Amino acid sequence: MRIIKLISVFLPSLTYTVCNAVPLRIVGSSAVFPFAATVAEHLKYKDNIPAPIVEAIGTGAGVKIFCEDLNGPDGAITSRPMTKSEKKKCKNKGITFEEFKIGQDGLILIQSQKSTGFSLSLRKLAHALLENISLHNKCTENPYMLWSDIDPTFPHYKIRVLGPAPTSGTYDVLIEKISGPCGSLLRQDGTYVEAPANENLIVQKIVRSPKSVGIITFSFFEQNKGKVQAFPINRVEPSLLTIQNGTYPLSRPLFLYMKTNASSNFATRKTYAVEFTSDSAIGKNGYLVKKGLIPLRKQEQKIVSRRAQDLNPGEKK
Repeated sequence: MRIIKLISVFLPSLTYTVCNAVPLRIVGSSAVFPFAATVAEHLKYKDNIPAPIVEAIGTGAGVKIFCEDLNGPDGAITSRPMTKSEKKKCKNKGITFEEFKIGQDGLILIQSQKSTGFSLSLRKLAHALLENISLHNKCTENPYMLWSDIDPTFPHYKIRVLGPAPTSGTYDVLIEKISGPCGSLLRQDGTYVEAPANENLIVQKIVRSPKSVGIITFSFFEQNKGKVQAFPINRVEPSLLTIQNGTYPLSRPLFLYMKTNASSNFATRKTYAVEFTSDSAIGKNGYLVKKGLIPLRKQEQKIVSRRAQDLNPGEKK
C-alpha cells in the first residue's frame, strides 16, 4: 500500500516533467539561425529547460513545414515577412501563430579586399543579374558579361555573383529589390551562382576569387571586415545606423513566428519568445546585438517584448 501511495503522489509531477522535456523545434532562415541558436543556449542554462532544436533550412522551407502540421515545428525564423499565401496555408491547417519582429539586417554585397572597389546602384545590380532587362525602352536578353559593360568606370571583371538559393528569404528580398519591368528571373548563364547557405564558405570563396562578388548578411560581414569589403548601394554604405533607419537600400526585417495553439509545450514556446524579444537579447546592448543583430528602435522593441509576455495558450491571431 505504501508503494502505491508513493506512485500516486509522484506520477502527476513525473508526467508533467516528461511532457515538458520535449524540446521546442525552431526552423527556417540561415540568416536568423545564429541568433535563434544563441537564444536556445541561453534558455538551456538560464531556465534549465531542454535547449530548443534550431534548424537552418531556409525561410521558405521553414515556413512550409511550420504551416503543414499542428504538431510540426513550434516556431519559424524568417528573413522576410510571411506571404499572404503562407498565412492562408497555416489558417487552413488550423494553425494560429504570433509574429515577432526581432531586429533588422541587410544584404551585403562583398568582394575581396584585394579587388578594385566600386559603388553599385540597385539599377546597375539589376543589369548585372536579371535575365531580361530594359534597353532603349525594350525588354531584351541581358547582354552584359563584364562589369565594365554596364558602366565604363567599373573594373574590367567578368560578372560573377555568389548569392542565395530560391529557398532562402535572402533570395526573396534580392528579387524584390531588383525586379524591373522585364521580370524578376535571374540569369542562368553562370553569372549568378547559387551559393551554399553556409556564409563562411561564401566568404572563403570570395577571398580565393578576388574578382567575384558575394552576398552575405550584415553580421557575417562585420565578422569578416578584415578579409572583405562591402559595396555601397546607391552611394550608401551598409552600417548599423543605415540599416536600422532604412536608408541602406538592401535593408530587411527579421522575424520569429511562434504557434499559439494550446499544447503541453506552450509554456516553453512563450518562454522562448519572451527571451528572444527581451531587452537583454535584442535591446541596444543585448547579447544578440553583440553577435551582429541590428536592434529595433527602443519603443518598437518594448512593444514586441510586451506582446511576447502577453501570449496565452490557444489564443487566436
